[in-house]
Amino acid sequence: MPSHSSTRTSPGGRASFEDLSRTPVGDYYDANTWKFLLAGRQRAIHRELWGPGVTSRAEALHYVHALVLGHLGPRDRHVLDLGCGVGTAGVYLARRRPVDVVGVSISPAQIRLAERFARGIGRLQGRVRFALADFTELPSDLVGFDMAFAIESFVHADPAAAFFRNAAGALRPGGALVIVDDVRTGDRHDPALDDLMAGWHARSLVSVATAEALAADAGLALVDSQDLSAFQRLGRPRDRFIHAVQPLLRRARRRSMWAQSLVGGNALQHCLRAGLLQYRMLRFVRTTN
Repeated sequence: MPSHSSTRTSPGGRASFEDLSRTPVGDYYDANTWKFLLAGRQRAIHRELWGPGVTSRAEALHYVHALVLGHLGPRDRHVLDLGCGVGTAGVYLARRRPVDVVGVSISPAQIRLAERFARGIGRLQGRVRFALADFTELPSDLVGFDMAFAIESFVHADPAAAFFRNAAGALRPGGALVIVDDVRTGDRHDPALDDLMAGWHARSLVSVATAEALAADAGLALVDSQDLSAFQRLGRPRDRFIHAVQPLLRRARRRSMWAQSLVGGNALQHCLRAGLLQYRMLRFVRTTN
């Protein structure tokens, strides 16, 4: 009978809550994940997308999950979520298809929340479990997946080349990698990009061309690129308030990871409005045996 399960150690026993080395990205999400959830009032920490036919915040939240679901082939059964957050995407897929989903995160706090939330879900068509792991150094037994995806997590890869190598190594030949994230389109020296990269620990804010080249080196071919930028809602009342208090947040960001994040979020709004960034979905296919 399909069910969900979870684990406190990454497959292969390579990492646990105690022995995975602490990282800035892990610390960032350990400190901020609950604040993201409270601010969004949803069990996910990615952006809402108001695409065609979307009429509610719940639909906007799951729009990106539906896009990922649409890339699953009819015989695909094994899925890897690279940067799973609190597990919402994996549960979404497993509720709708008989797939086994493994979600990995470098944040112990996120894994605990993902496990807790999954325990409250009823019967699933598939299974979902979670593992503490660095997606630039995945456990060796995470292999043979039909699809891997990364929703707003690729920008944290350090380095991006290692992300693509590990994703390719986890996929079967012909398997797909779907990335939904910000990509750079404008002047790389704009100060707002520095604020975003520092505030959000976004080490891999790269262009589509750079991502394509790095992926090709790992045996992944870019087969689709869609601009989702227009589906975002920028300049909400909350965004305007955060912009207004930037002087205070900038003074506090050395002491507060939450202030760092809000400075980074304000910079993201500027970069998207100025055309320095686009929010895109990139689909790659593993071409090597």
